[in-house]
Amino acid sequence: MELKARVLIVGGGAIGGLFAWRLSLSRDVTVSIVCRSNYTQVKNTGYLITSAQFGSGIYRPKGVYQTVEQAVEAEGPAYDYVIVALKALPNIYDSSERVAAAVGPNTMIVLFQNGIGIEEPFAKRFPNNPLVSSVSFVSVKQESPGELRHGGFSLLAAGLHNAPRSVADRYHDKLQFLFSAFESQGVSCMIEADIQPYRWQKHILNGSTNPVSVICGGSSCQEMVNNSHCKWLLEESMAEIFVLGKIVTGKSFPGVDGIVDPQSATDYIKSIPVPVYTSMLVDSQCKRPMERDVILKNPIALAEKHGVDVPHMRALYALTTMIEGGYTK
Repeated sequence: MELKARVLIVGGGAIGGLFAWRLSLSRDVTVSIVCRSNYTQVKNTGYLITSAQFGSGIYRPKGVYQTVEQAVEAEGPAYDYVIVALKALPNIYDSSERVAAAVGPNTMIVLFQNGIGIEEPFAKRFPNNPLVSSVSFVSVKQESPGELRHGGFSLLAAGLHNAPRSVADRYHDKLQFLFSAFESQGVSCMIEADIQPYRWQKHILNGSTNPVSVICGGSSCQEMVNNSHCKWLLEESMAEIFVLGKIVTGKSFPGVDGIVDPQSATDYIKSIPVPVYTSMLVDSQCKRPMERDVILKNPIALAEKHGVDVPHMRALYALTTMIEGGYTK
C-alpha cells in the first residue's frame, strides 16, 4: 500500500478548514485537524462549505481533535507536515508551544498566520526543522461554527524561513510536494526565495483596515473607504506600511491584486462587490483577544529599529489596546 504524507492542521477556523478541505482531496496526503471553538460541529457534522471557486459541499475531516496532544495520541507522533492556522496571539499564548507535540525531527512546519514577525517563536523552538512562512490571499469567513463561505480566488505564496545551503534543495522539494497537492485541487501556489515582500504586501490591508474597523465600531471595509475622513486615515496608515516594509525587506512589494500604493489599495477595496468585515473587528465584537501584536506592535518595534516614523500605526495600537482592555477586564 502506498504511504501518504501525514498532515496535521492546527486551527480549524475559516483558513484552516478551507485549506484542509482542498488538501484532503489529494490522493497523496491524509489530513487531520485540530479545532477549538467549532470542535463539536466539525466532529459531528463536518464543515458546510459554500465556495464561489470550488462549489459547495460537506467536508468531514479524517480526524478531528480538540488538542494536538489528542491527535498525537490517536494517530502517532511525527507528522510530515504541521500547518499552523491558529490566530497569532503572542500576548496570550505561544503558538509554537501549542504544536510542539506533533513536531518530529523531519516535520515541516508551515505557518498560515497573518502579521509580521510570526516566524521567530517557531525558529527559536524548532531550529533544526524546516520552517515555511506562507501568505494566503483568500476571502473566506466562518459564518457560524463549521459553516464557511469562500469567494472566487485562492492563492498561497510561501518561502523557506530557514534553509541552510546543505539542505535547501531537500526542503524545497518537500514544500513543492505539499504545494503540488494543493495545486491539484485548484489552489494557486507560489514558492518564493524571499516571502517577506508578500507578507508585507498582505499587511498593507491587514495593518490598516483591521484596527481602523475596530475603532470605527463595526464598519465594513467598503464603508470605511467611502468615508473621506476614514479613507484618509487608511491611506496614511498604508503609506507607513509601504515605507516601513520596503526598508525592512530591502525590496519592492509584488503588487498582488494591483495594489502598488495606498490609492490603489483603497480602489481595490471599493471594487469588492460584497461587504468585507475584518477578522479583528469580528474578534472585538465577540470580546476576544485581537491580533494587535503581530498586526501593530511588531511592525512598530521594527520601525523603531530602523528609525522610521509611524505615528498613525502608534495611534492605532494605543486605541485598539484600550478597546481590548475595556472588554477583557
